Amino acid sequence: MSTADAIRDDITWLRGGDYVVTPLNVRSADHVSELKKALEAGVPAYADASRRNFYDVELPMGWAYIHVREDKRTVYLVAYSQG
Repeated sequence: MSTADAIRDDITWLRGGDYVVTPLNVRSADHVSELKKALEAGVPAYADASRRNFYDVELPMGWAYIHVREDKRTVYLVAYSQG
C-alpha cells in the first residue's frame, strides 16, 4: 500500500491560482507548471497524518508531495515521483 492509499480518508480540495509554487529541490523544478495548473483547476490532496499542511497530490504525470503556507500564499513542491 502506498502512502497515498493509507491516508485517503483525509482528503482536502486545493484550489487557487494565486499561489506561488516553489520547488525545494532543483530536480523537481520541471514539475512546477504541472502542479500550478492542477492547483488552478482544483485538485484533491491527501493530508500527511504526521505533518500539518503537507499533502500528497496526484498529478497527470506523477505524484507531488507539497507543503502549503496559507499565510504566504505559497505551495512548496517538496518531492515529485513519476508514475
